Amino acid sequence: MSGAGSRFMSEGYLLPKPLVDVGNYKPMIQMVIENINIDAEYIFIVQKSHYEQYNLQTILSLMVPGCKIIQVDGITEGAACSVLLAKEYINNDNHLFVINSDQYIKDFDSCDFFNKMLTSNADGGIITFKKENDVKWSYVRLNENGNIIEVREKQPISNIATIGGYYYSKGSDFVLAAEEMIENKDKYKNEYYLAPCYNYMIKDGKKIIPYEILTENFFGTGTPEDLEYFKKQKLI
Repeated sequence: MSGAGSRFMSEGYLLPKPLVDVGNYKPMIQMVIENINIDAEYIFIVQKSHYEQYNLQTILSLMVPGCKIIQVDGITEGAACSVLLAKEYINNDNHLFVINSDQYIKDFDSCDFFNKMLTSNADGGIITFKKENDVKWSYVRLNENGNIIEVREKQPISNIATIGGYYYSKGSDFVLAAEEMIENKDKYKNEYYLAPCYNYMIKDGKKIIPYEILTENFFGTGTPEDLEYFKKQKLI
């Protein structure tokens, strides 16, 4: 939630993107929370200006009682930097799941997702879908065992794209990988993205697996055009 949401602002939306109505008077962030449907400790990373102007403490606490909220004053150097602001809460052996605040997965079964992660003894997992040669997404490459051996941001190294849902068996693995990526100045177009962090885990011998969903079940809502298309589907 720490992005500026500039595309929505330029189109005349009055609320910040996470609070934009996605249908049935439901804010976008509430849609995401209900969609993933996970019993967990929630940490929201938000813009400080949004927090102060729109009373996000109250709004998010009503959606998820007891949640933690981290405020970002300005724009970070990328999503990996934003998530690292939660380091004090995630640099441990607890499971970590990071997801964008502007997407919807039809018929998503979080129990099945986490069951696959746990029964596969995976160190990390990425929710994927089939997409051909679209530089809007990041992509993964698999080995003969079906494990992920490479991740590239906005570079179609295969037809397997990521949706922006990332699992780590230990939060500390993410912190270590993200900090190493930043130390190496491993940016894509001046931003530190989340997906390439897995390359550093792979380098260290970690097992990373895909969790594929049907392409037609994935809906991005990150632009006004995508949101209007989603609303026409009447899924919520």
